Amino acid sequence: MPIIDEACEHSELLNALISRQLLLSTNRMQYIVYAAALASQNKHVLHTIQHLVGDITINQRKDIHHAVVRMAATNTYYMAIHSIDLSCNIANAMQLAPLKELDVEDLTSYYYACIAACLVNKGYSCLNNHITLLRSCDESDDSINMALRVTASVLTMCQSSFNNDYFLDN
Repeated sequence: MPIIDEACEHSELLNALISRQLLLSTNRMQYIVYAAALASQNKHVLHTIQHLVGDITINQRKDIHHAVVRMAATNTYYMAIHSIDLSCNIANAMQLAPLKELDVEDLTSYYYACIAACLVNKGYSCLNNHITLLRSCDESDDSINMALRVTASVLTMCQSSFNNDYFLDN
């Protein structure tokens, strides 16, 4: 089987996963897959995602942008700070604007975008906090698990895309 067919296969698997699930609204699914693709910095997968789940509004773009960019800062910082022993105050160490100042349109979907970005960034200490926030929004563990599965599927697409680019260029 040619390597190229694998990218199509992963796209079909993500589409099947999205279309069969009943736990997450279209809006929440869009936040998750766009955040995962953006955090992965993979334009090919981002275009595929756009075809799978449709375009998003300007407000959704802003929310997802905030989630992905904020996780890029906090995930790396807090993963580092938790693995070393510094005696300093780490509360809002990155000096990010409070969430209420960002005018987030859909807070629950925003938290889903954050967990997608956390998975991509391997920011597991932040991931746990966002899962706690989702639970405080009455999101079920099954819904959160679906978001993790969908994000993992996007990451599979990104890895396959990278492999295809590498092997086709060499």
